[in-house]
Order: sequence, then structure tokens, then C-alpha cells
Amino acid sequence: MLSSFVLGLSIATIIGIVIVTIRLLLKKRLNELSERITTITPYKDIQKSREKELKQSNESFFIDIETDLRNSFNEHIISSSEEKQFTKYYTEFFHKVNSLQRSLEAFHIKPSETISKFTHDFGNIHSIVKRHNEQVIQDTLDTHKVFFDHCLKYPLDTQQRRSIVSEEDNCLVVSSAGSGKTSSIVGKGRFLVDIKHINPQKILLISYTNKAAAELTERMDIEGLRGYTFHKLAIDIIGKATGQKPSICDNTDALFVKIYHKLLEDKWFKKGIIEYFVDYQVQEEDWEHHKNERRQKLSELKEARLKAQFPDMDGKTIYVRSEQEQKICFVLSSLGVKFRYEEPYEHPLADEMHSQYRPDFSIYFEQDGNTKRIYLEHFGVNEHGLVPTWFAKDKGITYEEANQKYNDGITWKKAAHEKFGTILLTTSSADFHYSDIRHTLKASLEKIGVPVQEKTDAELYDMVLPPNSKQEKAFIRLVVTFATLIKSSCKSIKEVLKQAKSVGDERSTFIIKRIFQPVYELYIEELKSSNQIDFTDAILQATEICRSSHPVKYEYIIVDEFQDISVDRYNFLKVLREGNPPAKLYCVGDDWQSIYRFSGSDMALFNQFSDYFGSTEINRIETTYRFGEPLVSLSSQFIQRNKTQLKKDIHPFNPQIKTELQFCAYERRDYCNAIGLLVASIPADKSIFLLGRYSFDDYYLSFLYKSVKEGNRFYYFIGNRKIEFLTVHKSKGLEADYVIILQCNKDTYGFPSMVSDDPVLDYVLTKSDQYPYGEERRLFYVAITRAKIKTYVLYDRHFPSVFVDEFLHPGKVTEESYTKHPNANKKWTRSADKFLLTLYHEGKSIKYIAEKMGRSQTSIVMRIGKLEGKQ
Repeated sequence: MLSSFVLGLSIATIIGIVIVTIRLLLKKRLNELSERITTITPYKDIQKSREKELKQSNESFFIDIETDLRNSFNEHIISSSEEKQFTKYYTEFFHKVNSLQRSLEAFHIKPSETISKFTHDFGNIHSIVKRHNEQVIQDTLDTHKVFFDHCLKYPLDTQQRRSIVSEEDNCLVVSSAGSGKTSSIVGKGRFLVDIKHINPQKILLISYTNKAAAELTERMDIEGLRGYTFHKLAIDIIGKATGQKPSICDNTDALFVKIYHKLLEDKWFKKGIIEYFVDYQVQEEDWEHHKNERRQKLSELKEARLKAQFPDMDGKTIYVRSEQEQKICFVLSSLGVKFRYEEPYEHPLADEMHSQYRPDFSIYFEQDGNTKRIYLEHFGVNEHGLVPTWFAKDKGITYEEANQKYNDGITWKKAAHEKFGTILLTTSSADFHYSDIRHTLKASLEKIGVPVQEKTDAELYDMVLPPNSKQEKAFIRLVVTFATLIKSSCKSIKEVLKQAKSVGDERSTFIIKRIFQPVYELYIEELKSSNQIDFTDAILQATEICRSSHPVKYEYIIVDEFQDISVDRYNFLKVLREGNPPAKLYCVGDDWQSIYRFSGSDMALFNQFSDYFGSTEINRIETTYRFGEPLVSLSSQFIQRNKTQLKKDIHPFNPQIKTELQFCAYERRDYCNAIGLLVASIPADKSIFLLGRYSFDDYYLSFLYKSVKEGNRFYYFIGNRKIEFLTVHKSKGLEADYVIILQCNKDTYGFPSMVSDDPVLDYVLTKSDQYPYGEERRLFYVAITRAKIKTYVLYDRHFPSVFVDEFLHPGKVTEESYTKHPNANKKWTRSADKFLLTLYHEGKSIKYIAEKMGRSQTSIVMRIGKLEGKQ
């Protein structure tokens, strides 16, 4: 027992000695590290030595991190990159200190004041930087107050001044309508040159149009500082790098038209277009529906009524029940066969179980001097004689019952023809592409002696797209849009094709491969053979030159209208700023006015700016100098319903200024007179804009009022006044005392526009925000914020736009209000009423009927109530 006690005592003694020894060593390390910290070369001196300015006699001593930061960046705003460098300089010392501190804590040794101060300061570098910057910014604003008061014709406001003095590597200035973004840009340029003494040639100023670039250059009025467009800058860089200024094809639309018509000489290309219009072109309002439904369901009987492309033998328009019947109509027309659709059978068959039989197609031809009639029935069954699975669901019966019912109908029809000895041809949904059904029908018709006068592909093309028709022009516009967007999105045809194939998108794969790709590739060849490039090529080529050789070096890059940035311009901007250090970015824009998605603009580059460019200081300029209340509040509330838009607190420069927003209903027959009365009520010395969502929104005005075109501007003479008409897109950046917005109606070509984009463009368009009519909402915001005194919004009393309802009847606006209803503005006809009641009595759901008839569910319910009430 004694030995155990001695052993324990010995161990305790050893442990004590070890602890004492460790504590002594730690204290020694503490003293050494504390001493070492006091001899750290201050960051300020390291920076000077890099600049070869350090003189041994002027070396300073380290006091603490906060003092070193203040001395290193005296009267200088610290950017994020500079903060990182400063932090990195002290990181190694911090790791040593931190490691020692953990040991000190374990042995209950109090750290020295030097160590504690160092640890505290290092952990609070960001806060210290923030305090330092706030003080320097305030000092700068105070010191240069006279400059900010007089650098323009009027003093800059507080937010403008704050954005101008920013020295962050990336500064995004979020502006608003009429907030003086151009003044902020001019103020920034003059501040850099006059106060910071930056060489004007080291400042790059970019805008989007020649007009805007010229205006910025003129307003800057600084020798050596000029505004560029992205395209002009790119062309200059290419010319300087290669010694040869590139030749620009500035009328690419005409070149695309020439290429398209040249390719029509190729039978394969022309055949592809015909097949597209027969197999893949669906009615505009149904594109989105079919994109999701096509692969899952056969289209037989899916649509209520579809218009055939060509009339019947009597010249009457044909409305068929399915896409497959629509194709049969086309094939019969293309084979020169005379027919009628759903004409009553030549023998009476009506009884208590059946109404009179109406075969799908009655085909007529002459044989031996007599007119013969045969029949063609199209059955919506697959190769196994089975109906689509959705057929049962729509009927509210089991799948077995659906098959039994449909096949009983087939048997009854065939039995009728057999009984009366009439000839019946049949087709089914089993294999139904245009080329397949054309071959099948031609063989069947010829076999029974029906004369076939097959039209050539050229004749078929002229039937589908008459030369120089609006249909052909619209299709060429689709091709041009795709080609333009694929370049600006920096994608390749192969890449897009692969993407379409990977999701099983048969339609998009077909049109890209058979139509877009040949046009695009020949377009590239034509440019190359003529030694020309287009404007997007110029940006792409200049980007590669800058990436490889960096021929231009800037200290500051200022970008106007940044909300319109596209992927190709973003890549160009990234390489333009590269350097050591990289150029500082000052980008100004308004996401509430982002309205150029179809030109390739990508709103994500604005709204997620820091994800693409790095640490960013966001400044807002929220004082509008154009309009006042209540328009300020009304327009802000309207645009901010879309939560993807950045939040802003817009307020007028002068609270006493009033700008009204008035909604004016009109009857169609009095439309032009209503505009005349509005114009007459406006004082003669005030300016007026007429704005349209579309360039043809002035259509009715053209019948009553004289017009004149001066350069690119178009005017109407209304009540002895000359008033300019513009589209809303063209009005952006402009202002007038009064604004009259035309035809804000619920219609396919209303405001918001309900024209569906071809889904193939989804592969080259930037991702849109998911809010209903997001871009149309921004466009409407642009429209209503052009006026200084008053905005008038004109709408058809019977078909107001959902945007109008938002302002006048917000309680009535629901999620369904934003659904696209292409027939919402059409009168109820007898045939529409009959079809509505047929669907209703068949037990179809209200949602189903609404989709079929292109109207809202509310409209369907109200109409059914009215019709049932009459009965």
C-alpha cells in the first residue's frame, strides 16, 4: 500500500513539473510573440516598398491593426479586394496567435494586451474597414460639396453623390424612371477626371445606342473621354489589333431573307418547311399546351375544332376535330382530291340510338362520266386498336369501357358501308407523320381509281406560305430571331440540338436541324465569303483579342443601361476589365425597365450582379425628377407585385409636383373621337405622346387623322396639333407632359400581349422570371412613367386589360386573371353556345371547357348560367 502511495505521489509530482514547464514555455512564447507583433512591418510600408518609395530612415512602427489600416489607407476608400489583401497580410500572424491563445486558455494563462488587441482587431477588420470607409466617404462629400453642387447645371442629390464617390471594385447603381441616371454617369466621369485626376483615356464609357453614347460624350465635355457602344468599341479593338477595320454587315435582315429564298431552291429544305407546317405547326395559343402534352397523349379528338389550312371542294372553311384530321385535309388538298368534311351519309341511318351518320370525309371524283362518292374515316386508335388512355378519363368511364364504346362505333360504321355497298377507306393514329399518311392515302386512292393530281413541293410551299405573305414574313422572322439569339447567348447549334434531343423535344429538334441550322450555317458562309461580320461577331472577336493580348487597359469602366446586358456583352466586359489591378466597374441601370429579352438581355446579370462580378456595392438613386404623386406610388406598387424586381423607395424631387394616372374607357365606335377629345382637353403648349404596345396600335387613327413621317419619327395631326406616335419600346428614356397609351385591352395583341413565343426559342432565350407577364409588366411600367403631368390609359370598356383591372378593380384580379384566354374578346356565337352546351352536357369539367374554348373559367360559368336560364 505504501508503494502505491509513493507511485501516485511520484506521478503527481511529474505531472506538476510538466505543467509548470509547459506554462513557463507558453509564457516565453507569449513574450516572444508579443515582441514579434510589435516588430511587424506595417502593411503601409510593405505597400510603399512595392512602389519603391520606402526609405530606411522613414520606416514606421507597428502599433495595432486598426492604426495600420488607417495609416495605410489614409483618406482612401478601401475596396473589397484591398480589404482581402490587407487581411491576407495579417492572416499568418493571426494563425500563430490563435494557436497560442488556445494553449494559453487550456493552461489558464492570461494573454498579453498586445495579443488580445491583435486578436480583437483581426476579427473585426471588416467592421474597421466599414467605419473607415464611412468616415472617408463623408469627408470626401464634405470636401467636394462645391464640386457636386456645380459640376452639372443643377446640384446632384445625396444618393447620386454617394454612388459617385464609391471606390468598390464593382458598383451597381440601381436607378428608377426619371431618377437622373445620365446625370450620375456624367458626375462620375467628371469626378474621376477633375477630383481624382484620372487620365480620361483610362476611363471607358459604354452605352447601348449611338445616340446615347453621343449624348454622354457631349454632356461629359471632357477632352479624351468619349462614349462608345459595345459594337463601336469592338470594331475599334479589332481594327487596332489586326490593322484592318472589319466590314460590318449592317442589314442582316435582308441577308437572311436572301439566304432563306436561296435555300428554298433546295428540295430537302423546302420539304422540311412543308413537313414542319403539317406535322409540327400548332395553333399559336396552343403551343405551350402541346409542348407538354404531345409526347404523352395522342392528339385525336383532343382539340375541339381546328381550322384546316385549305377550304373544301365548295370553297368553304373546314373546322376539324383533331390535328390528325387537319393533316388529312392537307394531304387530300395536296393530292388534288375533292372532298367535303362531315357531310351526311347518302343513306338515312338515324334511329333512337343514333343520330344521322356523318363520315369524316366524303371524297368525290369523276369516273366513266359519272360522279362517284367514297368515304374516308379516321379512327383514333393505335396499332392494337386501343384508344388513348386519356380518352376514358375525359368520358368519365373505365379504359375498358372506352375501348368497347369506341370500337363498337367503328364496327357500326363499317357495317353501314357494307350494308349499302359504299366504299370506305380508313386511317388510324398508329403511324401518323405527314410523309406516312400522304403515302398511305395516295396508294389507297389510286388503288380504287380515284384520280390523283399530286402537287409539287413548290406548289405545296406556295399553298402553305404564299410568297411575300405575312405568314412567310412571320416565319422568316422566327428564323432570324433564333439565329440572332443563338449568337448573343454564346451557344452553338450543336449544343442547342443536343439539349432539345436530351429532353425528347421532337418538334424543336426537327425545326432546328431541318430549317434553322441550314439558314444559320449559310449565313455564316455568306458573311465569310463577303469578308463581313455582323455586330455580334464583332463583340465575340474583340472578346477573344482582349482575352489573349489585352490591347486596352482601363482603370474605370462606366456602363449605362446595364439592365440590357446580354451574355456576349457580359463576356466582353469581363475581359475588358482584366488587369493588375482590374478596372473598377460602375454600372447604372433599372431592372424595372428591363424590356429587351428578345434582344438577348439577361436580367439575372443585373439582379444577381455580385454572383457574376464579385463583391459589389449596391447604390440606389430613387428620387424621380420627372413625375410626382400619385403616379410615383401607383407605378411602384404595380411593378413591385413581381417579387423578383429589386425593392426601391421611389419619391419625387418636389413633393408638391402632381402627376395623375387616369384610366379612360371607350366604346369601339367612339375610339378615335375619344382620343380627339382627350387631345382637345390638353393645353396647347404642352407636349403629348401617343404610345402603343405594337407599331400598329394606331391603325384606327390612320383612318380619321392625317399623318406625316419625319426621319424616323411619326406624327398625327389631331385637332390642329402635331402629336408623335411611338411604340412603348421606342419611348424608353423619353418623356412628355402628357401621355396617351392606346388600346390597353385584353386581346391576343393587347397589353399585356398574349402572343405566345414559339417554344423552340426557349433554347436560346435567357431565362425569364416566372411572374405572369413579367416583361409585359415592366413594359407597362415604362409606358405609364413617361409623363410629367398626366398619363391617360385607354381601354375598351368591354375588354379591359388585366393591368387595367389591377388598378381599377384589384379585388377582382386573381391568379386566373393572368391566364391567356385568346377568345376572351370574341362575341358568343350560336355555334359557340351550342358547342359549349354540348361539352357541358357531356359532363366535361369547367376547366376542360375553358381550355377548349380559349376563355376564362369565370366566363364559361357565367355563359352556361345564362344559356341554361333561357332554357
